[in-house]
Amino acid sequence: MSDNNSKTLCAHVEEELQVKDPKSYLALIQPATHYCQGCGRSAAKAENVCKPKKIS
Repeated sequence: MSDNNSKTLCAHVEEELQVKDPKSYLALIQPATHYCQGCGRSAAKAENVCKPKKIS
């Protein structure tokens, strides 16, 4: 999946990345440094969520 960097976690979940390629999905969320203020998902990078907020 070459376009992993341009999609948010919401888009990846809609495409079932967490089911089809769990290792790639885990790479996007671990270690979590940000969370989405909209849906609550956590991510390793701010660009992986729509409304990022740094986890302090």
